[in-house]
Amino acid sequence: MKLCAVCLSKPWPFAIAVLIALFAAFLTWFTLDLAGHSAAARIGWSSFAFVGVGGLLFSYMVSCIRRHCRDDNHSF
Repeated sequence: MKLCAVCLSKPWPFAIAVLIALFAAFLTWFTLDLAGHSAAARIGWSSFAFVGVGGLLFSYMVSCIRRHCRDDNHSF
């Protein structure tokens, strides 16, 4: 992942990805709590949801930033 310094200095896309991943983890935690699952299951599935959603959004945002970056010196 090589991005120009201008694109890497903007933290908002990555902060939004973390917030969406936290929201997905919270919804998973809340749903499993209402279903009556154990604390270990809630922690495990919520962690999996956070890492999964966060990883997908992070890779999506990096590919979008690469595509729309005005610096043409990328190494793919």
